[in-house]
Amino acid sequence: MSILRDRPFRLLWTARSVSALGNALMPVTVVFAILHSGGTAVDVGIVLTCQAVGQVVMLPVGGVWSDRLSRKLVLMATDAVQAVCYGLLAAMVFLDHAAVWQFGVTYTVAGMAFAFFTPASRAVVPELVESGKLQPANALLGLTDHSTKVLGPAVAALLLAVSNPGIALLIDSLSFLLSFVLVSRMRLGKPLERPEQQHFFTELREGWAIVAERRWYLANLFAWGVWNFGLAFFFVLGPVVMENGHGGATGWSIVLMTGAVGSILGGLAALRYLPRRPLVTTNALALVGIVPLALLAPPAPVLVVAVGVALTFATTALGGEVLATVQQQLFPKEMLARVSSLDWMISLIAMPAGYAAAGPVSELLGLRTTLLVVAALIGTPCVLLNLSRGVRSVQRLADGTVGIVGERGAAAPPGGSPAPAPAAPAEAAGPSGR
Repeated sequence: MSILRDRPFRLLWTARSVSALGNALMPVTVVFAILHSGGTAVDVGIVLTCQAVGQVVMLPVGGVWSDRLSRKLVLMATDAVQAVCYGLLAAMVFLDHAAVWQFGVTYTVAGMAFAFFTPASRAVVPELVESGKLQPANALLGLTDHSTKVLGPAVAALLLAVSNPGIALLIDSLSFLLSFVLVSRMRLGKPLERPEQQHFFTELREGWAIVAERRWYLANLFAWGVWNFGLAFFFVLGPVVMENGHGGATGWSIVLMTGAVGSILGGLAALRYLPRRPLVTTNALALVGIVPLALLAPPAPVLVVAVGVALTFATTALGGEVLATVQQQLFPKEMLARVSSLDWMISLIAMPAGYAAAGPVSELLGLRTTLLVVAALIGTPCVLLNLSRGVRSVQRLADGTVGIVGERGAAAPPGGSPAPAPAAPAEAAGPSGR
């Protein structure tokens, strides 16, 4: 927790905490605001789909511009855009003039702005924090995200119960305005030495090329994409299992609440736990993801499923912060936003694909068989990845940072290219997506 004594990081953490809490109100608020304005379930689906598509499409763009410009400037711009978007939505709801197309356009623009925020916020951390403190810094930021996702829906439900949806939208707008002020006071370290600006698509290719050069890293990204795809089956088929006489809505709520608690516990563990072989550890932790799917197949009692979900969410939260730290230490700082945007894009594409596939596949194979097949699907890459020499070569060095250790102990400096090992050059490294 001593990382909070550093004023620049403290400002970033406070800004992220405020805006994350405001944003956590939106999944519930936007849905009911659309219905409150006369929309239907179909309208809700269209608006949410537009927002998700806009975010995925703009992630590569956000990655390039977050590497081109000052990341502080990008964060301020995204805060400003989202403050305006949610402020406009609040005004329209208050005035009772909100049409579905207005929700669609405004919420999509806010999602596109968030696509710039995501890579910039990941890439700015190494500019504020020394290398040895990166994991605690990432853990604190992740802990805030997990905690607000628990509190947000409850606060949103309370606000909707006693007031107009416009109140929650206004609160979200004000949260981004406050975040803008806090980030504007944040002082970065020495400016990054960026290469001469090139054509947009050239820089985009450079970012993806540095990922493709690390072949096992690219495999890691897609393996975690498979993991996200498989976990989507749990969120779709879990309620179906519960509805068939195994706890119903109450049981499913218990499962999700324990999962949220697990995420917070995993974030707390990430403050202290620094694995010697980060990627071997995270891939082993990812194996726990088979537990919820396997427990639903019999199905097990609700409390047993809940414990399994809590364990899975805890290990996922812990692994996510370890992976973020590896990414920040083993990729060039001036390319971090592009690398991060690819990570997020694969994750955001994989889960909707899983949501769409879960129903048809379960009808084809049956519920129990589908759950077991998907459990095997997400577990197999985790095992295979740990057989890769590149994965095993990523180790924590004596100074606490992460580097690449060759066959005879040659290490690459954090953020740089791997030093050649006497026998054979070690592969370059990076984390997987989440």
